[in-house]
Amino acid sequence: MSDAFGIDLSALQAFQQAIAVTSNNVANANTPGYDEESIVLTSAAPQATGSAVEIGAGVNVSGVSRAYSQAAANQLYTSQSSLGQLTSLQNYTSQIDNLFGTTAGGLSTALQNYYNGWSTLADDPTSTAARQALLGDAQNLASTFQTNSTQLNDMNADVNAGITADVQQINSIGASIASLNLQIESGTAAAGQAPNELLDQRDQLVSSLSQLVGVTTSTDSNGSLNVFVGNGQPLVLQGVTTTLTVIPNQFNASQLEVSTSNSDGNSISGSITSGDLGGLLAARTQAINPALNQLGQIATALAQSANSQQNCGLNLSGQLGANLFSVGAPQATASSENTDGTQVSVSIGNIGALTADSYVLAYNGGAYTLTDTATGANVPLTGAGTAANPLTANGLSMVVSATPASGDQFLIQPTAQAAGTLSVALTDPSGIAAAAALQTSAADTNTGSGAISGATVTAAANPNLLNTTTIKFLTPTTYSINGAGSFAYTPGGNISLNGWQTTITGTPAAGDVFTVQSNTGGTGDNTNALNNANQQTQGLLANGTTSVSGAVSELITGAGSQAEQINTAQTAQTAVNTQAQTNVASVSGVNLDDEAANLLQWQQAYQASAQALTIANSLFTSLLDSVNGTFT
Repeated sequence: MSDAFGIDLSALQAFQQAIAVTSNNVANANTPGYDEESIVLTSAAPQATGSAVEIGAGVNVSGVSRAYSQAAANQLYTSQSSLGQLTSLQNYTSQIDNLFGTTAGGLSTALQNYYNGWSTLADDPTSTAARQALLGDAQNLASTFQTNSTQLNDMNADVNAGITADVQQINSIGASIASLNLQIESGTAAAGQAPNELLDQRDQLVSSLSQLVGVTTSTDSNGSLNVFVGNGQPLVLQGVTTTLTVIPNQFNASQLEVSTSNSDGNSISGSITSGDLGGLLAARTQAINPALNQLGQIATALAQSANSQQNCGLNLSGQLGANLFSVGAPQATASSENTDGTQVSVSIGNIGALTADSYVLAYNGGAYTLTDTATGANVPLTGAGTAANPLTANGLSMVVSATPASGDQFLIQPTAQAAGTLSVALTDPSGIAAAAALQTSAADTNTGSGAISGATVTAAANPNLLNTTTIKFLTPTTYSINGAGSFAYTPGGNISLNGWQTTITGTPAAGDVFTVQSNTGGTGDNTNALNNANQQTQGLLANGTTSVSGAVSELITGAGSQAEQINTAQTAQTAVNTQAQTNVASVSGVNLDDEAANLLQWQQAYQASAQALTIANSLFTSLLDSVNGTFT
């Protein structure tokens, strides 16, 4: 009967522990990261009875397992990393879309008002009120560019703050995982089984980590979990952590990059493409900085075209117009890793060839290379980098102060700061050049059918631009200029001198005279005002195919399209993540209906074992009574 007692007692103890495990499941049904546990029962080794028949010895509790699928967990981590990246990126693309997509008081409206101001002035070129209103429109436009630039730079500052916070949180989680690794290793060695509670805590930390950065894991034989981020950078190796750090960008100290404590200060930002941290880095490189560059490209084109046209006209004082706008020059920043003090100065030589990209100019093996930072492609480069023979590419002219050391690099940003520096340089309304600089005329005494067109300014800086020029026909096919020379006449052919160009058509007679002279006194002339107004649709960018207004439309449309694309991807990834969570819950989650059934099962088993023990006790008592009666 002692065997029955042993069997029943082992069953009572096992089922009591089973009830405890099930009760613990119920208690933690809503605990984040908790994995359902199950008691593991094994049959005790049978005992010899002195005969050929072996009778079991009861039940043993060999452990408590947890419902866990590494495959489901990996899918959850991947989906969370992707969703974290898209959510962070969507935050900034939607802000940029709202910034540029604003209609009332937005960039598009301010630009339209500016060009309307030129049209209004063209209707009344001498009106002080119209001139003052135009300056106000120009100032409002410049202010809009500045405001947009400031808001984009504020987003970059916000990205820096986010990067710093994420790195701190990643380091904290990494340290906690390393600490749990040591506890799990110790607990496993002592108890022969990994402590489920600590495993749950560690898995929950990895889940939280995957929302911040893409992770991969591996488990050692001792139960320690190794965690890697990015493209395989170790964060946790058993009980040791590698600390992430933030470092300034080698070209722009105001933009932070991610590094590690063992990477010698080198950036690993390029390898971090998922999680909230990856989204922050992507927001800067794919949305914020491109928007700044594109905005600056438009500001540069606006300023250069307006100033050039101003320089081609006369103001109310009969003087050539001064610049209307002021805008910052392209930036060239030496890498902090350069070994010498060589500098690069950059100017824009061809606005039509100017792009909205930034470049890295490198010097290696006695040769320069120029790389587009947006595409990674090499850009064809000509010149030697000297003042007499500058390096030229994509509308830029670059002069290097001295021969660089091999390995030197320079970040070329043609337009990044332009929008933030755009301002109105002209303060006097009378300084607006509404009139054409030159006027042309045919002498009243001309007898031929020749006609002269208006003069177009080709070089406003020519000191002889406003000098009077007389074109006299010596014969119907030849002419002199200011009484000198004999030039062949081609009807409709260009005649150029002193920074201007005109054409004569028809058949002039010998002795016919045509004059090109200053338009001084032509205060009622609106030619230059109309030319400024027409710049709204004039092709200036993309090799003359895109106007300033067209570029603004492309900026607005591009921002909206990018925001919509990211939003769609985020919505799709949310569904993927929800399914991954469902998969994990189906494996590891606590089902209260199942647990209620289990409780009933264990309760009945416990009661049955108790009844069996009662019977065994009764039989044993009867046996004792029988034995006692025999010896009485």
